[in-house]
Amino acid sequence: QNLSQWLHAFYLGKLCEKLGQSPAKAFSYYKKAITLNPTAVDPVYRMHASRLKLLYTRGKQNLNVIQVVADYTYNQSTKENVLSMLGSSEQNDNALDDAEGNKLVKPDLLDKAWHILYDDCLHALGTCVEGELKHFHKARYKLAQGFYRRGEAGDLERAKEELSFCFKSTRSSFTVNMWEIDGAVRKGRRKNPNIGVSRKNLEVSLSESSRKFITCIRKYMILYLDLLEKNMDLWTLERAYTYLRTDKRFALCLGDIVPVGLGKYLQVLTAAIRDPEIRRVCGDVSTEQLLEKMFGVFMDHANMLADISTIPEVNSPELSESNLYGYIHQYIHLLESDVRVDVLEALNEKIRKRFKTPKLTNSNFAKICKHASLSWCRCILIKLASITPLPESMDTDNQPVPLSNGLLLYVDLQPDELLISSPDGPTQFKGLDMNWFETLARIKNIPIRQTSEDNMETAVTVMKSTYNFYRDSSCGTFPSGINLYTVTPSQASVEGLLQQAPGIVDTLDLSIPRKLLLWVYTLVHGRYCNISAVVKYCDEMKARNKRGTLTAAASSQVTPPAPHSSVSSHVTSKEKSAQTVSSEAQEANASAPVAATVPLHQEAEGSASLIATEAQKPSAVASQLSRSSSSRTMESAPDGGQGNAGAA
Repeated sequence: QNLSQWLHAFYLGKLCEKLGQSPAKAFSYYKKAITLNPTAVDPVYRMHASRLKLLYTRGKQNLNVIQVVADYTYNQSTKENVLSMLGSSEQNDNALDDAEGNKLVKPDLLDKAWHILYDDCLHALGTCVEGELKHFHKARYKLAQGFYRRGEAGDLERAKEELSFCFKSTRSSFTVNMWEIDGAVRKGRRKNPNIGVSRKNLEVSLSESSRKFITCIRKYMILYLDLLEKNMDLWTLERAYTYLRTDKRFALCLGDIVPVGLGKYLQVLTAAIRDPEIRRVCGDVSTEQLLEKMFGVFMDHANMLADISTIPEVNSPELSESNLYGYIHQYIHLLESDVRVDVLEALNEKIRKRFKTPKLTNSNFAKICKHASLSWCRCILIKLASITPLPESMDTDNQPVPLSNGLLLYVDLQPDELLISSPDGPTQFKGLDMNWFETLARIKNIPIRQTSEDNMETAVTVMKSTYNFYRDSSCGTFPSGINLYTVTPSQASVEGLLQQAPGIVDTLDLSIPRKLLLWVYTLVHGRYCNISAVVKYCDEMKARNKRGTLTAAASSQVTPPAPHSSVSSHVTSKEKSAQTVSSEAQEANASAPVAATVPLHQEAEGSASLIATEAQKPSAVASQLSRSSSSRTMESAPDGGQGNAGAA
């Protein structure tokens, strides 16, 4: 009979709240239910959760609300203390919004009473999650909400810690650690650790429906994500975002919360990128690591970035699509400034695999693709310029006259044109880093000879990356200002005098990827070779590596193409037609058996001595260089792609 009576009183109290009747009336029913069943946790939770809600919604500076809440305190001493402060023990049930009584009490006194009652409510709710009631999740949520709504010093952290019990376990830093409340399960009574203190042992009496349980998970998850964002807890947000993406158990009911988790994660991530103090709170993580995480989000959720800022739970104008893509451009620019060729190569490969046709997908995607390809190109260029021997470093004293009569490859860079980037790229990151301007400015009509032994390993690595750039660069507008030309051996200096003859310079009209590949090949092997033979050599080396052949074995079996044979000093033809490429490939194939009989190191030594002698030529040769290519402001990558097809 007592069971039915307390349930009757409990549900009458809930009904009064639903119908908007007087809070004092609802509280009186809850008090009656507690009296009839002192061990039931449900009426205790409901009573003090409602008192707490009344305080943070209507209780600030409201005397009538404070009086009503004070009449049903958890501790009787709290009630007596507050009512004595206010000088009255009566309350008006029907005038909660009447502010006339406030004039009789000082505002600071009302504020003090409000805080005392608020702490009483939090203490009462704390008893609902002690011991065996630790999984009574409704009280934990209300506790967290109470701390959050109060918003005083340390409350946000306490709210996060309180609710974190529902979303972590000993085996996982983020998971749904909640159980349906089942009133049919009766566990042994917990022992009271406070000996001699009278205390009620509460237990669950009412079960929870599965539908209500799912609703609670969703509601708690959104609050917890908000608390993590307010506390700038980047790493827990990252794990929460990953969990929401991959969890299968609650995928059907939490799938639509994934954008919310992503938005909260991006809010903290972008704030940490901008603010060093937040980075310190996050564990002194570097800006590059944060930008790398931003790039990972871009790769996984590029199609969602446009709508993140408009989600009601996020509502952050700082997460606009243009701002988010700006961080990706910032990451690419950072890698370019540090000349991270390997990372940029991997980044371009990821973009190429993720977006098969970026130009047709989205204009922002296309800009990212172009920027990444351009940065990769310029990093290769900087690497090549830094390992190219300069004339002043060449020891040309007592050098013998070269026996070879092949062509010599020269390079001339125009840094001013290299500083110009794609016109549709991000304005804040346009242009090459000025720190590398001096390195590029030194490359003025320099003969390319084999790089030093110290730089040989770097040159081989760059050659692999350059070959991949030549094959994979499908988008982007590459800068002009890279000029390659050959000089015939008849123009070599004799006793300090330059032998003049018509047509001594032959400008190579190649795409930027081909120019870079030819440049690095010459640095590695110490001699000039036509581009079709260079591409064939790289193709064969790549094919052997795919078959698992060791690099050492491959280098002993695959002989680099032979240097270009002697030609007339009046050669003026260009390497730009498909027919010429085809004939050069045949020429390379025909000369391969002969070249196979010459050891690689002997060829490199002969070419190096030849180029070293040519380094003594005065700058008069450079004056004959045609500047037709330098007048162009840009060279489009699709041309290089067509050239690739022709070479193949």
